[in-house]
Amino acid sequence: MTVALRVALVVAGVALVVAGVRREQGHDACASARSDTFNIALKRAPASDAPAVARRLTAHCRDTAIIAESAVALLRVDQTGPALALARTVTRREPDVRNGWVALSLAQRKAGDARAADAALQRARRLDPVGLRR
Repeated sequence: MTVALRVALVVAGVALVVAGVRREQGHDACASARSDTFNIALKRAPASDAPAVARRLTAHCRDTAIIAESAVALLRVDQTGPALALARTVTRREPDVRNGWVALSLAQRKAGDARAADAALQRARRLDPVGLRR
């Protein structure tokens, strides 16, 4: 094996280790933000933390289901702004997933925008007509 090949293999191995560590840190940050969301919803943490927690969820969570459920959890404690931001993030990242549209509909209705809420719910129904019957 040539020296150049060995060096290339070592560099590739180091790059894989670094990527794995970064991915694990991102997962931990997402899990922490998710936990903080539920602490807010359970009133174990102040609702005023919701905007910062929503930003952390958006930055660290790739799973849109986590983001959508967090939006709904924040609606339970009247954190409509952060919930709207999270629901919009879900629909932007995965426009063909119904739960994002359901969360958006709930947040828009809570914000007082019934027309937009109805449109979002209709989109969710088009995506899952069996699961979201009238």
